[in-house]
Amino acid sequence: MSADALFEAHDLVKHFRMRRAVVKAVAGVSFTIPRGRTVGLVGESGSGKSTVARLALRLLDPTAGRLSFDGVDLLRASRGELRALRRRMQIVFQDPFGSLNPRMRVVEAVGEPLAVHRLARGKERTDRVVELLERVGLGARDLHKYAHQFSGGQAQRIGIARALATGPDLIVCDEAVSALDVSVQAQVLNLLKRLQAELGLSYLFIAHDLNVVRYMADEVCVMHLGEIVERGDGDALFADPQHAYTKTLVGAVRSLPAPEAS
Repeated sequence: MSADALFEAHDLVKHFRMRRAVVKAVAGVSFTIPRGRTVGLVGESGSGKSTVARLALRLLDPTAGRLSFDGVDLLRASRGELRALRRRMQIVFQDPFGSLNPRMRVVEAVGEPLAVHRLARGKERTDRVVELLERVGLGARDLHKYAHQFSGGQAQRIGIARALATGPDLIVCDEAVSALDVSVQAQVLNLLKRLQAELGLSYLFIAHDLNVVRYMADEVCVMHLGEIVERGDGDALFADPQHAYTKTLVGAVRSLPAPEAS
């Protein structure tokens, strides 16, 4: 692993057995996420992007390949090592309402990782939740509300606050803005960029919209049928796509409005 690499995936393969068939969801994917940088995975539904996300976090075990985080082999790590590492690797899901327990108040939902990892309790936990909410543009007034009392953009901010609770180094954003209106997307993208600048975060940013990934990512990887078929700087991919599938994506992409202040 190079000195500035936080996360590396080498030749990741994932097969799923479906009755008598074998579905080859991921076929030899490799990428490196440097510290404080963003790698984007873009592709249509079913291209293998979300499977890669779950493999990266060890929510799924690969059929073959290697994973390393900050120099630690994730596939050989003990249960205790994985538990400690998972504090440093978090995820923001596509559906903010689906990822938040509707029976939990915000103070409980955002504070849950602090409890699970025994990082804070009582008033200290509540104070920490307030800090996290303020960091994402909410506040103490929202502590005792439920998820259904928020807009989609606000609910996703709660999901981001929860992901920040353990002080992670890497956040996987799995279609984190695709369920939001375009104007709200821009606000959330700007929030993610600001948090990266303030906290030194690394992102694995997954989306089907090449324009969104172009805005967020330092390196863009185009996935098709379980493989990375093209990679490079987003502007370069837009200007001169080489693979036929990338050309299709570029041809179909819509314009993202100028990001608004978050």
